[in-house]
Amino acid sequence: MGMRRGTVSAALVILMCAPSAQGQEARALEGCKAYIGAAQADARVMNLLSTPAVPPSSSVFAAQSAREVTEWDLPSKVTPWKERPSAAELAERWEELNRRWYGARPGDTTKNVPAAVHRPYQLLRIAPADWSEVEKWMTKEIAKHSSGLCYDEQKATHVFVSGAIRDPAGSVTSQARTLQYTQSAGLAQPEGYGPGGHPATSTGHNAIGDEFDAAGSATDPSVYACVFVFRAQGAARESTPEYYYCHSASSLKLSLGTMLKFLTKQGVQ
Repeated sequence: MGMRRGTVSAALVILMCAPSAQGQEARALEGCKAYIGAAQADARVMNLLSTPAVPPSSSVFAAQSAREVTEWDLPSKVTPWKERPSAAELAERWEELNRRWYGARPGDTTKNVPAAVHRPYQLLRIAPADWSEVEKWMTKEIAKHSSGLCYDEQKATHVFVSGAIRDPAGSVTSQARTLQYTQSAGLAQPEGYGPGGHPATSTGHNAIGDEFDAAGSATDPSVYACVFVFRAQGAARESTPEYYYCHSASSLKLSLGTMLKFLTKQGVQ
């Protein structure tokens, strides 16, 4: 009889200690303070950016001065969107910069200068296979290193919208250097230049050849791997991002990793 009583007691202990599947799932969910989703950048994101003024092709180093304004569109450090100047203020800064390129002193509105030539930032294509690789990498990266963050598209509280964006000012400067070299060397004008040696431009962000290798590293310094973090409720996200960050001549993985580390450190919920 005593033997039987001991067996029953042992069975009760085992039943009490064995966790249920529901209990395990509940405890796992307790560690998720925020849910992350991922999406590719689109026209909605591009429309949030200013429209850069393009420096004259003869001014080789003008892109460096343009960077002080471009930094507000393609920031080199994680930046709260609320710190960004208004669209009207950025448009003013581009106009002032154009005047400086043609010799006007700061604040001088009397000097006649050519009207600014504006070209929008260009969103490059990402091949479906590359984007799939980015999503897989992000899922693993969050699970490995980001305490409190979980990847779930349906429950997303934050959406990482990422893409490769070309800065037209940097692109034109690079083309100008190529043209200057060929002219000084007595070579024929390279392809991609229109009458008078001005770089020809493609129309639309899906122009042939404008593709970015999302899984690898970009080699063009005028191309930025950018991440915009939007607060969201599942598929619906807010109209403007909470944070944004871009890295020149880089990969989407590096930019996404930088943003993940930032959010983890901030303890975003």
